Amino acid sequence: MKIRFYLDKTINKKTEGHPLRLYIYVSSKDRKYPFTQYSSHAKDWDFAKEEPKKSHPLYNAISDYLYENRRKILKLLNSRENKTSQQIENYLLGNSDSIYEFWNVRIEELKEHKKNRSKTDLETGGSAEKYTNNLNVFKTYKSDLLYSEINYNFLYQFKLHKSKTCNPGGINTYLSNLRAVYKQAIKRGLYTPESFTNPFEGIMEVSTKTKDKFLSIEEMKIISSNVIDHNFYRYFMLCFYLGGLDFIDIASIKKEHIKNNRVKFIRFKGGTQELIDNYIFEEAQEIIDYFDDPESEYITPIHRYSYKPYRDKFVREIRKKFENFKIESYVDSKSPRYTFINIGSKELYLNRDIVKELTGHAQNDTHSIYEGKFPYHVKDKVHKEIIDSIKI
Repeated sequence: MKIRFYLDKTINKKTEGHPLRLYIYVSSKDRKYPFTQYSSHAKDWDFAKEEPKKSHPLYNAISDYLYENRRKILKLLNSRENKTSQQIENYLLGNSDSIYEFWNVRIEELKEHKKNRSKTDLETGGSAEKYTNNLNVFKTYKSDLLYSEINYNFLYQFKLHKSKTCNPGGINTYLSNLRAVYKQAIKRGLYTPESFTNPFEGIMEVSTKTKDKFLSIEEMKIISSNVIDHNFYRYFMLCFYLGGLDFIDIASIKKEHIKNNRVKFIRFKGGTQELIDNYIFEEAQEIIDYFDDPESEYITPIHRYSYKPYRDKFVREIRKKFENFKIESYVDSKSPRYTFINIGSKELYLNRDIVKELTGHAQNDTHSIYEGKFPYHVKDKVHKEIIDSIKI
């Protein structure tokens, strides 16, 4: 292992001069040459001692800096600890070994990414918010967390702690987020694990089966025949009638997305590029007409509200209203979508690929890469059959 400071004469800036760098050699495959915040002109530097001359304007500051860090270097070399070049850099140059530091960087990156997206910004429950919430959970458990402290034992103790108040699915969410940040830090060279053992292997909770979120044809017949004069009911039915769309979709669709009696857009769910190109049947058109506001560019008024609280309110209220009809199935914001898919694929035995295309469900099999889209008359026939199936 070799560690030393040196003035890099290969780089020369007119005003600052040559940069002061740190040379770290652990092995031929593990070496780094990070920059410090200091620099010097050649005339103000003693290259034999690799120290500033008294003529340097920052002579005292750089001398103190080198003295303190050379003391740290001696301590490192005498300890005979096996450290990576990244860990040595962090130790000497003050870079943080805390995963929370990088976690905050990731949050800011996700916020910036979302800001630059061309799609609507209605989806406020996005990744940045989830990363922030999950980071706060870990900070409550441990005020600071170093990369080197993330091992199976730490993760297991965290699981035991959270199991008192959290279900397996929730625990997995926290662990998955920590794992994502941890892996990203490794990819960027911010941390190099000392062991090849994956600390997350075998740590995830076995999730219990989630409740089915779809309604049966019979339940949908009850709902469609008992029209409720309320916007939440209209939202639910519009999601279903337009082809099993998500709540975020009907919240984000603008009038410009409707052409020739078809609704066309890229799904507003993050991380997907699936195209929706569905016919607007009279059941959906009636609801769109009801919401029509000449002064608004959107087809529904959902954009006027803070998205996530309003979506949560929609779920709470629609459950109450459906309970009055003795609907026993579990209902949430995804229910219109899952119901459309289940009725088409499982109850009516319609072509699954067509149902997937209607709902904008990604088809990742090899054949789908080379195949085109279904023609309108084929898609629209299946779409109409699903809508007609819930009529009495």
